[in-house]
Amino acid sequence: MKDDEEYLEQESSEDLEEYELDDDIVEEPAEAIFENGKGYVGSEDADRISQQGFYGNRIDGNRLELDSVELLHLLERKRLIVRRPNGETIGPDSIVNELLDEDPDLWTRYLVFRDLRSRGYAVRQGFGGGIGFRIYARGEKPGVASASQLVYVLKEGVPISLSDLDMVTKTAAGSRKKLVFALVDQNGEVNFYRVAQATLRNRGSDDSEEQ
Repeated sequence: MKDDEEYLEQESSEDLEEYELDDDIVEEPAEAIFENGKGYVGSEDADRISQQGFYGNRIDGNRLELDSVELLHLLERKRLIVRRPNGETIGPDSIVNELLDEDPDLWTRYLVFRDLRSRGYAVRQGFGGGIGFRIYARGEKPGVASASQLVYVLKEGVPISLSDLDMVTKTAAGSRKKLVFALVDQNGEVNFYRVAQATLRNRGSDDSEEQ
């Protein structure tokens, strides 16, 4: 008798292949308005910000809506100047501090998002069920192709329960995507682990056969 069991193994640099997006383009920063936890880029700048790395979602008036981690990343890359609706310029510290109460894991998620972007991945937010991000295969564009991998974000010292592990692995299997765990340690370093499947022999049956 054989049983299937899932286990984690650390990703190598080959497993998370690095490739280039256009994150290193240098140009004048666009402006974004920070409101209700998101950033909004006007229609005049929406095309170039979106095309530079598949950021954001289009909304009314051809504006670009950016999630909090996208906003922080574009700020760090000096692609944006962020203002409040009253015109006050704000930086990443103000954004993080304002959102921490409702999103205490924002900085942890941002570290994972930034690491994935540095490897050249196009990254989108997850869709619930504990999935933090969706990442796309090389050359694939969000909105055109489906994500190839799902990323579950973990913090060092905060365990994942067996029920949550079972839930996310079933979510990945049901959507036919690879599942990757991103573990952020206390120093802010990110390590990736993928879920693999091993087939284990029932040793009790073997022993009984030998007797």
